[in-house]
Amino acid sequence: MQFPVLLFISSVSAVVGMVSVLVTKPVISYCHQAITLHCNVSLSDGKDREFQVTHLSWIKKSNKTICSESKAAMNGSIHCQYTPNKQLVLTIAHPKSDDTGRYICKLRSSHGHTSADTNVTLECPQKIVQINEEGKNRVTCKVERSNHGGRIHWFHGTVNLTSQSTQDIYPAVNGSYTVVSSLNGSSNWKTYNCSYWVPQIEGYITSKNIVMEYNTPSKTKNFSSDSCTGLIFCLCLLWILIQQ
Repeated sequence: MQFPVLLFISSVSAVVGMVSVLVTKPVISYCHQAITLHCNVSLSDGKDREFQVTHLSWIKKSNKTICSESKAAMNGSIHCQYTPNKQLVLTIAHPKSDDTGRYICKLRSSHGHTSADTNVTLECPQKIVQINEEGKNRVTCKVERSNHGGRIHWFHGTVNLTSQSTQDIYPAVNGSYTVVSSLNGSSNWKTYNCSYWVPQIEGYITSKNIVMEYNTPSKTKNFSSDSCTGLIFCLCLLWILIQQ
């Protein structure tokens, strides 16, 4: 999901009428889909040649500095790009639940200091849920609120059984969808694993072990039914003999 560069809200400038920062509007995204937060410096007097940024940073709640003009390049899933005296862009390549919350852009400059904040909210898929199907020789699981274009993979131990499965995708009203996958020809009482694969991160974000339990005709029940029928016949025959 990409967010337009021009989605900004105005900050309250510490030096009224001279300098302010404009940041990306509050973001609602999905786990492991990249988020980009812009912090743009804005001057009202147009004196760009005389203007100098002395400090520009993105800060997470609890005053943790994520990056600044002097520490623009970061490793891992967080990257920052600084354009001198103009902009600091924060990109979270694979956001997780820990990345939610309030983000503050702080500016100190030759024209004064100011700040503005925005918020990041993530919607992540629910855990994999097993679907019980009576009398069917297969195991089925589903992932709800999926937004990653992912796929459910099946395993028995270390053996990948995904090629033996089927998958259906059902769109939801909110733009997400539900992924339902079934593994056919499953063996009774074996433990299978269904895992949700996200191509953007080339990894799994949730999984569930499932024990195959399907109903088969019970020989014991059939034997009991036949025995009961035979017993009734014998009692009827005995009653006839007594009456004679």
